[in-house]
Amino acid sequence: MEEAAGPRWSLRGLPAALRRSPTLQDVVAVFTVAVAGLTFILGSGIDLRAGRPMAFAYLFRRDEPAAAILSCLIVLAAWVTARMLSPRALDAVVGRLNDRPRPFILAVTAILGLAALLVYRAHPLSMDEYAPVFQSGIFARGKLIATVAPELIPRLVPQGRWFLEAAPSGEIISGYWPGFALLLTPFTFLRCPWLLNPLIGGASLWALWWLAQRLFPGTRVAGWAVLLAASSPAFTVNAISFYSMPAHLLASLSFAALLQDPKPLRLLAAGALGSLAATLHNPLPHVLFALPFVLALAVRSGPLRLLPLAAGYLPGALLLGAGWMRVRAHIGRAPEAVAQGAAGLLYQLRLAFDFPTADAIWIRGVNLVELSLWAAPVLLPLACAGAWRARACLQVRLLLASALLTLLAYLFVPYDQGHGWGYRYFHSAWGVLPLLAAAALELESAESGGALRRFAVATCIASLLLATGLRFYQVRTFIDGQLAQVPRAKAQGKLEVVFLRMDRGYYTIDLVQNDPFLDGARWILLSFGRAEDERFMRRFFPAARLAGLSGIGSVWEID
Repeated sequence: MEEAAGPRWSLRGLPAALRRSPTLQDVVAVFTVAVAGLTFILGSGIDLRAGRPMAFAYLFRRDEPAAAILSCLIVLAAWVTARMLSPRALDAVVGRLNDRPRPFILAVTAILGLAALLVYRAHPLSMDEYAPVFQSGIFARGKLIATVAPELIPRLVPQGRWFLEAAPSGEIISGYWPGFALLLTPFTFLRCPWLLNPLIGGASLWALWWLAQRLFPGTRVAGWAVLLAASSPAFTVNAISFYSMPAHLLASLSFAALLQDPKPLRLLAAGALGSLAATLHNPLPHVLFALPFVLALAVRSGPLRLLPLAAGYLPGALLLGAGWMRVRAHIGRAPEAVAQGAAGLLYQLRLAFDFPTADAIWIRGVNLVELSLWAAPVLLPLACAGAWRARACLQVRLLLASALLTLLAYLFVPYDQGHGWGYRYFHSAWGVLPLLAAAALELESAESGGALRRFAVATCIASLLLATGLRFYQVRTFIDGQLAQVPRAKAQGKLEVVFLRMDRGYYTIDLVQNDPFLDGARWILLSFGRAEDERFMRRFFPAARLAGLSGIGSVWEID
């Protein structure tokens, strides 16, 4: 029986661009457009007309739509200009970074240092950043705890605990573990704490290059990895901030590098580094990254092989971990520091973890969008491709396991990240992405004629210039807006006492930042109302005069 006559579909009439199989460039383009669309969908429910919402939602609605549009423009421009790049130009860029990365890394480090001053204003924006800076100021004076007049505690630390912990007797300490504060201490002593993270950023590029050389010898993966990382704003902006996340990133890369050749001395060094990483601000980022490597070592070589690693962890865990908890318990304001044994552990776990709710899933969805928008547009799609193409390498699988474990575990953390740039909770494992993406570029099939590599170079260069420029502008304007809330006196050379109201302005409580021992020329205190503030000043500084007044607070001058 003959089939009924009807139209027969054929691909011959379609344009050649539609008849060919999709390439990774196509995947990157579709992925970028999809992320842009998702950005506007997720941000549409955040209404800014009724005032500013919490920082996490506000920063997403304020910054990400522009970044999404720019990402699409970068991909479009790269698609057009990639054909103009000759293979010789490609080899010149990536080959130079692969064979001689030091000039580029030094230049990036110098630019990061300038940006820390000019863009980030050398100012810890959030209390997450200020707490270790505050503690480093205490360490720089050779002390563990700061002491001020007891009457000042309610005006410095609300209810005795706000990222800092204070006792009624006047003692104050950081609420975070002390690792990052220790790293900051020499820079704080030299009055340049803003310089630490730019130097860590440069060291991270070097560690990334070194690890890629060991994982993929005889290739240009190292050059690609450095280019992809430097062109991603998540890397550069965090490296000019005061967050501990760049130190987590460097520690993760260095830990993985030490375990490439797990000899006893290297294991000992990895344990010592791990104990510092676990106490940078809290242990979770390092634990999640290190766990796949430690388990793989135990399975392949037996539990006894872990003894040098454990020996490396032990001194730092006792000194920076248990010792610091004892110091915090002395303050008497931290229940998790005071609680002992299993009860203390359960208390901390209840604080840190919870089953995912609808809100938590929405937050992590926003975080994944930020993970893409704060990277070079090619990074995430190429990282997925690299994970598949290099899956035969055990070390690649372990790096991928660390990244996935970090993503999964934070589904059970019931907090958004508040302030922050990109998905900062993931930053400890972020170095996995440029490594995997670089592997995908190096393992590109010969049939493509280098088109993907030319496209990637064009995208990275555009991202390095345009995306980084946009993010620097967004960060600087936000920080300038925050600092503009602090009223200032016109006179110079006098002690200023500034009172800020918590119920006005935007995160004014984060602006209450002082020298730990109040040795600075300006005090910033919490306001209890204009009349109460005046009584406070007349009691402690009878000769003070009111020099400025705003809707957010007031400023007093003392000769």
